[in-house]
Amino acid sequence: MKFKITIFVVSLVAIVLSIATEIRVIELRKDLQSQFNRLNSTVNEKLQAQEKEILTLNKYFEPDGVVEKFIVSNNFLEKNLNDLDKIITNLDEPSDAGYIQIYIIGSSDVWVAFRNSEGRYIFQGNLKPGLNPYKFYFFKEPSIETQYTYTLPFNASFKSGVPENTFFLIKEPGQYRLIKHPNKDISNIMIDLNLYIPTVTGK
Repeated sequence: MKFKITIFVVSLVAIVLSIATEIRVIELRKDLQSQFNRLNSTVNEKLQAQEKEILTLNKYFEPDGVVEKFIVSNNFLEKNLNDLDKIITNLDEPSDAGYIQIYIIGSSDVWVAFRNSEGRYIFQGNLKPGLNPYKFYFFKEPSIETQYTYTLPFNASFKSGVPENTFFLIKEPGQYRLIKHPNKDISNIMIDLNLYIPTVTGK
């Protein structure tokens, strides 16, 4: 009889433990499912947010989008600012100032450079055929400085990659002159181009 009771008790305990284990497994499964659902929801939200950002960025880069409009506007602004600088440079004509403009003949660009007495570049670049917009002031300074105006010391030197294609339009107080590059190196613009600089000559 005791044996039967023992068997019954053991069986009952086993059943209770089995039920408790099953309940625990179910609760654990529900907890894991809940965590998975929360994680899945978070991931989906982040993916949706990224998709929206990508769509927004794509709109920026679409034809006629923000980026294209910015590039076009920036190019337009730069071009017009450059044109404005050219206009201002051309309109600025101090009557008592002296400056040089360079005229290139032929069909190819010509490299030219001005240096100070220490050999440092004041200007260097490839100039296109025709009258270039740069004004190099050797007497007084421009009323308005732009990207096309430079101030030269009276003893600046000049170098041209193609001297025979290089001419100088010289504006001095009261007159203009157009002269060809001399058949020698220009080591001193005042002497070699016979520039009238009252502050140096005293006349």
